[in-house]
Amino acid sequence: MTTNEQRLSVEQRELVAVGASIGAGCHPCVKYHIKAGTDAGLAGGRVLAAVTSAERVAAEAAERMHVHARAQLGAEPARPAEVSPLDDVLASLGAALAANDLANIERHLQAASELGVSRSQLQEAIEVTQKVQQNAARIHVEKAERLLESTAAAVLSADDDGACADDCPCHAGEGETAAAGIESATCATEASGEPSRSAFPPTGDRSSGPAHSTTYAAVSGERAEAGPFTAMGRCCAMSDS
Repeated sequence: MTTNEQRLSVEQRELVAVGASIGAGCHPCVKYHIKAGTDAGLAGGRVLAAVTSAERVAAEAAERMHVHARAQLGAEPARPAEVSPLDDVLASLGAALAANDLANIERHLQAASELGVSRSQLQEAIEVTQKVQQNAARIHVEKAERLLESTAAAVLSADDDGACADDCPCHAGEGETAAAGIESATCATEASGEPSRSAFPPTGDRSSGPAHSTTYAAVSGERAEAGPFTAMGRCCAMSDS
């Protein structure tokens, strides 16, 4: 894909959607987007490669979370306390809801009910998880957009300079010839009052950077504020159609 392209192709959109579906742990979403990607022309090998890549990223994220969560505990405690059945089921239910793991959602809802958790309390647990999901999505979308903006700004800055960095591979092996060329360009600037571009010939038009997109949901194309359960329902509806 060149820097002049402003939109992803249908196949590329589905590659992103497959990765997002696996990252979200959404089984209906994975089913839908694997089929959509195949229908869009993605060969089975490319889809499998996308699945493998997404699984690797999800595993890396889980490992980083393992380290991060324990770091937040500080020096204490050295090891987990003996967990009560209710503590276990509430934490497990939150994780299952956030991971969009329907089998574990059902399992831990049932377990919580058997421990005496009321329907209104379970509804509150669902709402707490949904709020966490919304905040997580908002925080990371905003961070991704800031990274995109800084990347675009760096590209534009390089275009304005009209030259690559001194450690760019294109300078390798130039030696005294490169130095002479720069000296010549400097002399030309001093003599004419205008900058000389002879030392750094243009390598092509890169003025068109990547489009800044605020699209958050690959399926609907609208800002996804409704949380994981609306998204799961949407994918379920699509997979059933």
